[in-house]
Amino acid sequence: MRVNLGCADRYAVGWRNVDHVACPYHVDEVVDLTEPLPWATRSITHVYAGHVLEHLTMADAEQLLKRLHPCMSEGGRIMVVGPDVDRARAMIKNGTFDDRYHSLETIIHGDHRWPGTEHRWECTAERVMSLLYAAGWSDVRSVGIADVADSWPVVDRSQLWQCAVTAVVRRTYVETRSL
Repeated sequence: MRVNLGCADRYAVGWRNVDHVACPYHVDEVVDLTEPLPWATRSITHVYAGHVLEHLTMADAEQLLKRLHPCMSEGGRIMVVGPDVDRARAMIKNGTFDDRYHSLETIIHGDHRWPGTEHRWECTAERVMSLLYAAGWSDVRSVGIADVADSWPVVDRSQLWQCAVTAVVRRTYVETRSL
């Protein structure tokens, strides 16, 4: 199963599209990402978390990533995309930031289109990587947004202020034996 967490208005065909109850768009399943996840153990091969973690507290985002880990198949992958506040600030400073569609204010605080779309922390690639490491994911690495494979449901690869971080589930022998 491939899961599109926090899909909002970005429904991805071929993925299980989930969001919270306040989302005004069509979803396959309403899920509270701060609660235990409803999916069968080790049934998920891919998770796309596009612009969702920053809407949770950092503690809740870390707990979500920890709860996802046992739901993933061995070698399962996650792709986290979010606003990189540091990158946006650097782009503003060097004059390459395109503010026709987004402002630094929106990147930092969210767009407030419906309840739950406010940002609760300043997202950066380094913070996302730290959350994934803390949650037990392996092979954590940052990739350029333009370099994310087309198989991931990224909406806009041209917004270079975004960060993209990928990781893999690698279980140790002890973890495998205990299940």
